[in-house]
Amino acid sequence: MISRVTLFSFLLALLLATWIRLWTVGQRDECARFLAGDKSYPASQVVVEGTRTVVVPCKQWLPRQPVAVQVLCLVDLLLTVLFAMNALADARDGLARRRRRREAA
Repeated sequence: MISRVTLFSFLLALLLATWIRLWTVGQRDECARFLAGDKSYPASQVVVEGTRTVVVPCKQWLPRQPVAVQVLCLVDLLLTVLFAMNALADARDGLARRRRRREAA
């Protein structure tokens, strides 16, 4: 039997990942054309982090995103871990239940 926590954590993680993906597709930054194959554009982007500026390569997606998106990615990761842990616990409980039925029969 799959628990409610497992189902809802899976659905919420999937919904959040889809929202992040849709937001990313709608955003165009300095690296979008470089990543699309136009090598005339720079291979890095300057990102402001607090009081300093950092040059981030275009291949690194997460550091180039706003803090809100980075936090949402962290929340999505935590939801995915929660889902995985609950799914494993549900599988373990299901196997134990099946084993008890075999022993009782």
